[in-house]
Amino acid sequence: MSPHLVVLPRMFQLGPMKRDPRLQGLSSDHHQALVLARTLLEKQGPFSHIDPHELGHRFDVELEPHFLVEDKWLLPPLREAGLTALCDRFAKDHADLRRLISLARVGDADSAVSLGKRLHEHVRFEEREFFPACEERLSDEILSKVNQAAPHPTLHVKD
Repeated sequence: MSPHLVVLPRMFQLGPMKRDPRLQGLSSDHHQALVLARTLLEKQGPFSHIDPHELGHRFDVELEPHFLVEDKWLLPPLREAGLTALCDRFAKDHADLRRLISLARVGDADSAVSLGKRLHEHVRFEEREFFPACEERLSDEILSKVNQAAPHPTLHVKD
């Protein structure tokens, strides 16, 4: 096995999922989110694998832009489609993750571990429930806007 190959434990593996190409930009962000979650869950002592400032920076650069696109482009039309419970869970997850990072970035190691656990759970929820609902219920126009707004937009997607 290559020393650069990262094999995620079974609990972190999502399995093969077909995703609308216009959501693949957001979906691909989940790999780094799972790597960060695993790093936080593997800690031996307070921030032995990642210090609070690095964690805050990674959240700001890797996760917050992703959250903002979802909050702006996916959440409102899904609420309009009547998926209230799904949207409530989604919004609560984002609020909880933002609360945990605010504590972890000032050195609260327990919050960092909780962040890792919740981040892992949230990614699984998005891939298994939230994104399939988006694919089923959102218009081509909305999905195309998501693709353009995504922090890592999918290339070569024809609208």
